[in-house]
Amino acid sequence: MFTRMMTCTLKLDKKEEFLEAARQLPSAYKKQTGFVDLLTFVSDDRPNHALVLAVWNTKSDSQEFYKNRAPLLDLKPFLEEEQIEHYYLETSNVFKIVSGKAA
Repeated sequence: MFTRMMTCTLKLDKKEEFLEAARQLPSAYKKQTGFVDLLTFVSDDRPNHALVLAVWNTKSDSQEFYKNRAPLLDLKPFLEEEQIEHYYLETSNVFKIVSGKAA
């Protein structure tokens, strides 16, 4: 499995709008090939920091979505800054992965 991780600093006056938009995102993602889950976290001690994890079956599924569909799902109006990183899932009890790149 492959994960796109977005860490971001929210505009404080836009936090509720960000959270509402984040709640709407799974419906746009769920019909996409290879989509597994979308998780949004807000920091406990820094209320203007958030983490959004999009989990995909493969890197190519993720790339295809973000190249063609994701520009329509823009969270940037709610953000001061963002950083995107990509990871392969190496271990998981939920997905029964022990190590290596899952298909």
